[in-house]
Amino acid sequence: MSSHLPIPSSNKSIVVLPFVNMSADPENEYFSDGITEEIINALTTVKGLKVIARTSSFAFKNKNIDVRTIGDQLGVTTVLEGSVRKVENKVRITVQLVSTIDGTHYWSRNFDRDFKDIFALQDEVSMLIADQIRENFGHLEIPLFPEENPTENIEAYDLFLKGSYHLKRKDFGDVKKAMNFFKEAISVDPNYAEAYSFLGESYISAAAVGLLTTQEAHDLARNTAAKSIVLNEKNAQGYKVLAYIKLFYDWDWEPALTAYNNALKYGLSEQNEFISYYYIFIEEDFEKAIKIANRVTETDPLHVYTHWQLGLTYYFARRFEESITAFNKALEIDSNYTEALRFRGLCKGYLGKYNEALVDINKALEVTSGQGPANLDLLVVKILMGKKEEVSVVIKKSQYMDSSDPAILYSLLNMPDEAVYWLNKGYEERSVNLVTLKNYWVWDNLRSHSRFQEIYNEMNFPPSIKHKNILEPVNLTQTNSITNPLLDKSEIEHFLEQLDGLMSEESMYTDSSLSLRQLAEKLDLHPNKLSWLLNEHIGKNFNEYINAFRLTTFKEKALDSNNDHLTLLGLAFESGFSSKTVFNDYFKKSEGITPRVWVKSFKK
Repeated sequence: MSSHLPIPSSNKSIVVLPFVNMSADPENEYFSDGITEEIINALTTVKGLKVIARTSSFAFKNKNIDVRTIGDQLGVTTVLEGSVRKVENKVRITVQLVSTIDGTHYWSRNFDRDFKDIFALQDEVSMLIADQIRENFGHLEIPLFPEENPTENIEAYDLFLKGSYHLKRKDFGDVKKAMNFFKEAISVDPNYAEAYSFLGESYISAAAVGLLTTQEAHDLARNTAAKSIVLNEKNAQGYKVLAYIKLFYDWDWEPALTAYNNALKYGLSEQNEFISYYYIFIEEDFEKAIKIANRVTETDPLHVYTHWQLGLTYYFARRFEESITAFNKALEIDSNYTEALRFRGLCKGYLGKYNEALVDINKALEVTSGQGPANLDLLVVKILMGKKEEVSVVIKKSQYMDSSDPAILYSLLNMPDEAVYWLNKGYEERSVNLVTLKNYWVWDNLRSHSRFQEIYNEMNFPPSIKHKNILEPVNLTQTNSITNPLLDKSEIEHFLEQLDGLMSEESMYTDSSLSLRQLAEKLDLHPNKLSWLLNEHIGKNFNEYINAFRLTTFKEKALDSNNDHLTLLGLAFESGFSSKTVFNDYFKKSEGITPRVWVKSFKK
């Protein structure tokens, strides 16, 4: 299977590579990583721009790989490289935007700021990057970045970045450190909403690694998430934490979706596993779940989890062959990823490929030294193989952390009374597996049991959607297009006339530093509207539009005998081109030959 993605010529896309820590202290790496992630997050708010997710971006950390190879692997046209130097209260950020098609450097800048100005700097860098992509590749609607800073206390922000750095590592020690850093950030700034919401997520992670019980973690997470929303009613992360609690712990379906939609409204990416789980387990809308999971693989193609998530959506839709294909991709990235191994084994078991299923599940057990849920999967496959008596003996001798596990096995064994006994315990313990009661086929042998029906009714699942198994084809290369007109007919005619005057009479294109924003300011027009006008009604992006005037002017100058004493490059600079590379590349693209060959053809 190819790991490379096609790159359409009109692809407006970027990967922000992890900024290099140029500080003397290697411990400042949390800061360079944090700046990288903040810029990624800001760029994801730009409609129509494909931004590679953090996980796939950070797969290239500390690796010296050609940008063309990166573009090939991720299906993007541009790479942002950068470095960060933090010395006491001063910050220097250096960035450069590079084409993945031919390695051309579009743009580079150095920024020197006081640390207290870090939020304004992040917004400025993000806006300039989006501007450059828009000027080179076509229309994008660039939003206004938040006017309010998440905190006015720079020490608190520094502690927050440290907490975020450790939270993403997810193991026991890092989760503990993350909680402590978020708590410190809150102690420095008690009104720091984002620190509260991330502390809530760290509590949930703490339950996953055994630092807290499930009840403790959810109670703490609920309180901190609610506090974050009180402090900032637009805190997306706070709503995300509440959505998970209400789905998996409270079993409160509508408030879970409301919280999730609020998270989306205030900036959370739709490409999030919560909605896949909601559509699968609650609404049984496999079509939506699979579409969303597919889109995630576009923006995070090097993350093992995204391919596993796609495989899981196919698995619950009983599309086992497609599920195996997704798990295969996950295992190409990490051959020891036990979640993909064990679920691929289950799929093969349901397809009757028992020997292959046992190979996968036994490998998962080997990786985990015999621990974890693959033990349950092994028993499921043995039930499918007809070894029911052997499995019954094992169940009676085993102890289970989650009471829903033996309930699943007894259901598959078609022993409903035993299954419901354990299912009832799982209900009392609020097992997360209870959200699967509605549509997971492992419960089918229990559906006529009176206690199962009581538990099911008590959970108050909403009605399923219609046509849940009809899946439309997904176009993975489709981008978000912006079709709504931003100007009416009279405005279009007016500004086209104004543009023509600025080019033909004032020759603004001869200013090599001219930007779309500067031209928009001259027209007294919003940059988003000018971008739309150029692309929709002239059929060119900003650089194509401006460089066409520069090319015409260069040709006139080059054929004028009065300029024979000047170099072609000098004439190009006089015409407004900013560099030799830009001039030569644009000329050859337009004319099919080099400038020198073109001039000679006219001066024979």
